[in-house]
Amino acid sequence: MFEKHALIMMLIDPDKGDILAANKAASEFYGYSRDALAQMNIAEINDLSPLAAAEERKLAALEKRRYFVFRHRLADGSTRTVQVSSIPVSYRGSTVLFSIITDISELRATQESLWHYQNRLEQMVDEQTQQLEKRTDQQLIATSLVILFLGVVLTTMWLVLRKKRRTEYELQLERGRLDEIIRGTHVGTWEWHVPSGQLVVNDRWTDIIGYSQKALSPITIATWESLCHSEDAVHAQEKIQSAFEGLTQNYECEFRMLHKEGFWVWILSKGKVMEWDRNHHPVRMVGTHQDINETKRLSLQFEHMAHTDTLTGALNRIAFRQRADQSLTHARQNGTKFSFLFIDLDGFKAINDTYGHDAGDSVLVETTKRMSNSIRNSDTLARLGGDEFAVLLEYTSHPDDAGRVAEKIIASLSQPFHANDNQHVTLSASIGIACYPDHGESFEALLSCADAAMYYAKRSLNGGTFAHCDPTR
Repeated sequence: MFEKHALIMMLIDPDKGDILAANKAASEFYGYSRDALAQMNIAEINDLSPLAAAEERKLAALEKRRYFVFRHRLADGSTRTVQVSSIPVSYRGSTVLFSIITDISELRATQESLWHYQNRLEQMVDEQTQQLEKRTDQQLIATSLVILFLGVVLTTMWLVLRKKRRTEYELQLERGRLDEIIRGTHVGTWEWHVPSGQLVVNDRWTDIIGYSQKALSPITIATWESLCHSEDAVHAQEKIQSAFEGLTQNYECEFRMLHKEGFWVWILSKGKVMEWDRNHHPVRMVGTHQDINETKRLSLQFEHMAHTDTLTGALNRIAFRQRADQSLTHARQNGTKFSFLFIDLDGFKAINDTYGHDAGDSVLVETTKRMSNSIRNSDTLARLGGDEFAVLLEYTSHPDDAGRVAEKIIASLSQPFHANDNQHVTLSASIGIACYPDHGESFEALLSCADAAMYYAKRSLNGGTFAHCDPTR
């Protein structure tokens, strides 16, 4: 849209005024190459003095305008009156001003002509009145004034109609450009009349969730609530309320809506309150819906891959650390306890060496399944690397509770594993147990203590068993 649209567009540094990027239309309008514009500051183009530009910004604020009127200097030395509309956007990690510039020189010329003509007519009335006052013929005075008045009225009406046609043309042109932008970005639009709950949407809004407007008619805010995921709706309503209370200027939220075919579609919704009543209650809010289902799916997939062991499907070391930190925070705040189990498989290296890595991988996958079935849904299993695993046991108030889980895991792993070519292998596990807060108050301290207990079980107790952390050992 930025590169190819006929509208003059620029990206500008809000603090320094540097032009960061300009589209082809801007290059053609100003007479500079795009590279040249990208090396310039907006002050080099703006023909108004800094004081005059500041006064225009103040006037726009008083008149509650969302645009500024400046005089811009072109490469050939000529100047044009322009209307500049700017909004902040995120661009390459920074906030910049996205500015759309419209040439209104002809409209301003028409307005100035109307003013000068009206001023001249007023002067003519004064001159005629002074001359007529010197005459005694009252009828002539009245007739001349009527003729002059009719001339002023007719001329003014002609200029007003001309201005009105020009304004309507400009509005029609702007509407057409806006429609092109909406079609180009392929977004759904919505307008919400807050007091009545009525929603006015375009076809894309309903297409995203597989419906036609007729199928959902009448469309109200209740229609959206019925199709929005209940958990996401609560979050979205909090964001909307924040905009209603003026805590945020713009509303933005991601939520799921139910497609006609029965699956969830992720939506990025943006909006802003555009009209308030005299008590500062919201009257009208407008915004857009964008289908981000594919982007969200990939994001969740990447997040899952970043936190999951690709072979076994268990959590990896990074995700386990994050989960442990959450448990530590919860335990400190609520005075609860939990336990770490550090697990090392006995004899796994021999399986790899004898039957190959494929057989070893198969054993690791089956090991993960058996250990998962030995713990509760509220507990967390992770593969730390190689043949080392860890389990986070929530709400274990006594070390013996952790010991019983360790015994259950060891028993589940004592059954033979299928390697390959109908070969069966056996292995066992050595487990070290550390309990919070008895054996440490940090992740590193608990993991180190559990690791030491595991080595004690493997070396001193010949493996296939568990041992509790003992700092004195």
